[in-house]
Amino acid sequence: MEPIRVTVSRAGTRESSHLVYGMVHQAGSAGRGHAFGDPQLAAFWRSSMKPLQVLPAVREGVFDRLGLGAEALALACASHHGTPRHLTVVQSVIDAAELTPEMFVCGPHRPFDDGAARGMDRAGRLPGRIHNNCSGQHAALLALCVARGWPVAGYHEPGHPLQQAIRREISAWLGEDCEGLPWGTDGCGLPTPALSLRDMARAFADFGASSEAAVRSVVTAMTTHPILVSGPGALSANLMRASSDRILAKEGAEGVFCLASAEGAWGAAFKVLDGATRPLGPAVVHALATLSLLAPEEIGQLESFAHPVVRNTCGNEVGVLSVEGESCSST
Repeated sequence: MEPIRVTVSRAGTRESSHLVYGMVHQAGSAGRGHAFGDPQLAAFWRSSMKPLQVLPAVREGVFDRLGLGAEALALACASHHGTPRHLTVVQSVIDAAELTPEMFVCGPHRPFDDGAARGMDRAGRLPGRIHNNCSGQHAALLALCVARGWPVAGYHEPGHPLQQAIRREISAWLGEDCEGLPWGTDGCGLPTPALSLRDMARAFADFGASSEAAVRSVVTAMTTHPILVSGPGALSANLMRASSDRILAKEGAEGVFCLASAEGAWGAAFKVLDGATRPLGPAVVHALATLSLLAPEEIGQLESFAHPVVRNTCGNEVGVLSVEGESCSST
């Protein structure tokens, strides 16, 4: 039951290493699954919980009422990279709900997409709140506030009706009152709970297995529009593309990554102990391949994530990341 160790090698010599903990839960089982390290390791759920957070808005019919389609729903679950396509969809939600980006509590930052960031630099433009990777979620949650007649001000506060609705949603998926969990503040200003990898994996397994129309619409939106959920070079988007909509994937900050079988067979959660993101590709692909949850052709499509190269400032390959040994146990 050892965690996955991802090593960074240069000239064949290990230079650095990262420990990645994980849990793969079999849907419908009483805690059965496969652990990589201690599945009770607790981590803040961060943006990996977005598919669950958006459900109150879906059930309220916000997207249908505003004439918004699956792309807007995918953006509501996204940690987007700030490309023009991402911003266009977010703006469509803002316009439909008669919002302004200034209402968002998430602050501005440069787009994660290098091309989009360079384009802003050339144009002499500064990023706004719409460029925040969580802006799609904030637009959707504010649209729910408008639909329910809740105040827009303070929508991020724990006592706000929106956050109370989200906590009821999270409690339902965890099967316990989430008020007893440690709660912190995410990078975008919204509350986020800390819970075990086992509980994250079980919640995602149940999410993927659910036949509820609201859940299926979220699963379909994310797997149909994976680039909108993150960006072209992201692990989550490429996992969903490589699996042909069979796997749902969502990253979170500080090395958190959650997945589910869109067919309802399993759910998984991973956490890089030191919070880095670069070991996630090798660790996640290794774990899914070890458990035969990826087909050989899918593994081949994810080779650049399984063994990402290290390049110097001239673009030359000078190192590689890879998983050290086999490390899986049944629980």
